[in-house]
Amino acid sequence: MDMKALQKRLRDFAAERNWAQFHTPKNLSMALVVEAAELAELFQWKTPEESKAARMEPEFRTRIGEEAADVLLYLLQIADHSGVDLGDAVDDKLAKNAIKYPVPVAPLEGADENPRAQQTHVLVDWENVQPKDVDIRALVPDVTHVWVFHGPNQKRVSENQKSFGDALTLVPISRTGKNALDFHLSYYMGYISSRNPNAKFVVIANDQGYGPMLDHANELGFVVSQVGFGAQSAAVKKGAAKKAVAKKVTAKKVSEKPAQPAKKDAKTKAVSPAKAPVKKKAVAPKKDVSAVAKAPQAPKPKKAAPASVAKPAKVKPVPAASTPKQQASGSAKTPPIADGEKAYAHVLASLKKSKTKPTRKARLYGAVKSFLGAEKPDDPVVERTVQRLVREGHLVIDDGGAVVKTP
Repeated sequence: MDMKALQKRLRDFAAERNWAQFHTPKNLSMALVVEAAELAELFQWKTPEESKAARMEPEFRTRIGEEAADVLLYLLQIADHSGVDLGDAVDDKLAKNAIKYPVPVAPLEGADENPRAQQTHVLVDWENVQPKDVDIRALVPDVTHVWVFHGPNQKRVSENQKSFGDALTLVPISRTGKNALDFHLSYYMGYISSRNPNAKFVVIANDQGYGPMLDHANELGFVVSQVGFGAQSAAVKKGAAKKAVAKKVTAKKVSEKPAQPAKKDAKTKAVSPAKAPVKKKAVAPKKDVSAVAKAPQAPKPKKAAPASVAKPAKVKPVPAASTPKQQASGSAKTPPIADGEKAYAHVLASLKKSKTKPTRKARLYGAVKSFLGAEKPDDPVVERTVQRLVREGHLVIDDGGAVVKTP
């Protein structure tokens, strides 16, 4: 923008309309104040955040431009009629401001470099809870800014929030609907955090629907949390009471289920003996029935049968060295250790029947030991038996101790 060219256009414009006689610095200064007031009027009843969002509304942005242009035009005319070069004046003023307001020194070690880190923004879901200013300060002692989100029909929202002064911002939702206020609150939290990334945020609400949004904000590195108020404790108690009742009902049902067959049995036992002696005591079929009724008591001695059967299992002689494979193959009875042909034949037959052939020398000795009932694999009888099997060609053991041939 060429300010001198613009000032000439304004002089010509006023001369063509014979306005120059009125354009004294005094009148122009008063006109400037009026236009500045009209510009301020546009933002008079808007919240700070609403005024910042004005740039997103085309019509409102146009009105701001018109009023700002009037202010600039009167300012240029004041400078023109006063002989002030605005370019030089701006340069001189910036130089003086630099001296008057020097760059602050580096912060002390450990101090927060960003003063915004000290901000704590409290966002209140007024449709859900209605805490007073004293309640908010008790819940969040370090609160610096309060945002109260409320429905269009909720009145006197700020009546008990006066102590916050300019730190209080009321946000009426645009229109009602399911979760409408929740979305407004979430939007504002994102907007505020974008301008105050180091600030802390606290949502006051008993609505647990904010959980996913708060979790996500924490994952992004923001310090956010939620606290309940008033009805929260009642809701918790109510929920606990419901759980307690549910447990009692479940326990009652469980206790009643086994009791029913017991009552039936009691009735059956009580009725059947009563009918037997009173009505037809001498009739033979009834005697048979009573005999059958008594029969279920007979199995009592049979319950001891498992114990009597288990005794032989404990006494049953099973060699310590016997294996499941031996028992499966019918070789549970191990022949006595001897160098006789019978013992040798038993070992040879057992090796042939074995599905899992020993592949190493140590396993071979262990198998022969179990077939002979020996205590150790290095028993002399075990050694002589293996040597005979090798000598007769039934086994082949290489130098590495691998059994390369088995019966």
